Amino acid sequence: MAIEKIISSNWFNMIRSRDFLVKSIITVSLCLCFVISPVFAVDEQQIAAKYIDSLNTTALKQGRHHFYVKVSSDNLGMPVRIPLIVLKGTQPGKTILLTAGIHGDELNGIRVIHQLLEQLNYRDLKGTIIALPGINQSGINANSRYFVSSSGGGFQSDLNRLFPGTKQNGNAASLYVNRVWANVIKGRADIAIDLHTQTRGTVYPLFVFADFRNKEAKQIADLLMPDVIKNDVGEKGTLETSLVRAGVPAVTFEIGAPKRFQKKLISRAVAGIKNVMQHYEMLEGERLQTNTPPIVGSGYKNIYAEQGGIVVVHKHLMDKVQKGDLVATQYDAFGQIKKEYFSPVNGHILSHATDPVREPGAMLVRIIY
Repeated sequence: MAIEKIISSNWFNMIRSRDFLVKSIITVSLCLCFVISPVFAVDEQQIAAKYIDSLNTTALKQGRHHFYVKVSSDNLGMPVRIPLIVLKGTQPGKTILLTAGIHGDELNGIRVIHQLLEQLNYRDLKGTIIALPGINQSGINANSRYFVSSSGGGFQSDLNRLFPGTKQNGNAASLYVNRVWANVIKGRADIAIDLHTQTRGTVYPLFVFADFRNKEAKQIADLLMPDVIKNDVGEKGTLETSLVRAGVPAVTFEIGAPKRFQKKLISRAVAGIKNVMQHYEMLEGERLQTNTPPIVGSGYKNIYAEQGGIVVVHKHLMDKVQKGDLVATQYDAFGQIKKEYFSPVNGHILSHATDPVREPGAMLVRIIY
């Protein structure tokens, strides 16, 4: 009898112990759920990206939409896709196209698109925003300005000299560009702003290229409230020029330096794009005006390094210079002066080298006049 009591007592304790273990597991699981649940909640609020081959905004409902658009395939046949965001308003209006990352090391424009869309609600929007934050996928992944293909052991192409590309019988870069043009851009926008920065080792202020022969393009340039505007007829193969030739007022918006986020310039660029949208009645609000009008020029002169060496630039962005002013000094490895560089024109400093180590032919200073 005593043995039976001991056995039943142990059995009862085991059950109690097991019950305690189960309860403990449940309690810990619930705690983990409470800890982890905010992450799941965020995921549930995020917009799942859909895979498409071509953009049709008329078929979209009001709201924000994320897509991956197939524009090419790699050398193993795997699809290459670019991100696309569409914000479709509750009322009809203009469609604005925003593009960034045509050059893979130019990142400020990507953040401009993200920050702009963070601040907007489709319920307050008239019309549609089509945003491409990262056109040059191979360049972005390779930390390169250029589109990098596998041909020839890594052939590099400047996508912003190839628009609208070729539909067939072209190289990988030209075919890539044409797919972006035909399947996402062409015939889909009323106005356009192509976001860039200066290239590696150099810097721009907030600066707009605009063809003043197109009155709307000139107006967009003014509304963006930049530091500098260049009246520029455009260059064949750029997205801006291709859009203007297709009847879409477009500008190229240069925002600072590559491979970084510059918060002040990004915020100013966002405010400028909002200003453009308010002008076209896509957003409510009064248009802003700057107290300091932009510097406007129609030409610029580049000063290039005539030899390799270490360069000290003596001027800052937008500084006024006179013909003959000393703008840069070049030293050898021992700190001896090897060359001095002087302004060939009266004007303002539009760009200058930020990397002191310059090889022959590298740009030192760009002066707009």
